[in-house]
Amino acid sequence: MKRVPNLISACRLLLSPLVLFLSYRERHEFASLLFFLLALSDAVDGFIARRFGAQTFLGKLLDPLADKVLLLSGLVSVTFFTPVRVEPFLLILLFARDLFLIAGSVVLKRFGFIPEPSPSGKLTTFFVSLTVILAFSFNLYPVQTLNVVLKGLEILSLTLVLISWTDYALRGVSFLRSKLIIEKR
Repeated sequence: MKRVPNLISACRLLLSPLVLFLSYRERHEFASLLFFLLALSDAVDGFIARRFGAQTFLGKLLDPLADKVLLLSGLVSVTFFTPVRVEPFLLILLFARDLFLIAGSVVLKRFGFIPEPSPSGKLTTFFVSLTVILAFSFNLYPVQTLNVVLKGLEILSLTLVLISWTDYALRGVSFLRSKLIIEKR
């Protein structure tokens, strides 16, 4: 049971680019379904890992990486390859935040920092996933109410990306500050 969450994360990582490919090939119904199932797999692997004590170091690296690839694949799909599109600013901002997080983690790892997901990061992942799912849905079922909700979710997702970016940056600075204070003593 200890390997199941990592296996689910690895499958999510490997299958996420398929969402992009299906969207590019204008198979939006399959891309939408796959994205939904992969987003759901994120909750499932986390539940299994916590419930059965199957949290591993590999899982702490693999799960967020799979999440990033899934979100970026989904956002690129609904930003460029669907008839009704999400504003590109959300994709640009999320991509910039993720590059910042990866670079920061690499630098801070040298000081013994192990990145942990934050509540704002989890909330961001949830609402960006919801935005992508709703964007796919609106493309399949163009109901005007969905468009209004989609625009609201885009704004909420943008806000959460900024909040989580700030939160992670402050965590990194706090870690470095505590590390430097300890080393000065």
